[in-house]
Amino acid sequence: MNQGNVVTNHYGGNIICQGPQLTISPFSTFGVNYRKPFEHTYETPVYDPTDIVGDFDDSGNAIGDGTPDNPGKILYYQQNYSGTNKDSYALNTGISATFSIPLDRTLQKQCKEAASTQISIQKQTLKNKELDWHIARVRECGKLKQEGILIAKTSAFFNICKDVYLAPKANQILPHKHELKIK
Repeated sequence: MNQGNVVTNHYGGNIICQGPQLTISPFSTFGVNYRKPFEHTYETPVYDPTDIVGDFDDSGNAIGDGTPDNPGKILYYQQNYSGTNKDSYALNTGISATFSIPLDRTLQKQCKEAASTQISIQKQTLKNKELDWHIARVRECGKLKQEGILIAKTSAFFNICKDVYLAPKANQILPHKHELKIK
């Protein structure tokens, strides 16, 4: 069962690990029931149920026929208490917590080992690139100095080449002159 977004760690080289996670979700709900306009009492009409005319009995006396004689006539209004119509409020708060752990610890251990190996590879790759940059810097600065190109001390690039010096190559005879004296 997935409780939401699963936290994953990406290490490069398609190494992705998921570890145990704790999800805490606070919640709050609020509910209101109210009646507008609010009144403590309300009135209901009481109608006239009189039914004494409309039919006759066997002796010829007037009797009711089941239909009120004064339909719709209100005799009075009855007062009713509206106790069930009171306003009500509800506030519910809480925290839901879920702790998920992997069931196969072997896979977790292998993923962590692979992640450590991947991190080591990335660190070594970075060191190799740094070394390549420094070798290229020294080589290019040496070429500039061999060609007699110097960088001014006021240049922002002066410090890049200031530690590079030229030295004679081994077993190299530098151009030189000898003066011969005739006696």
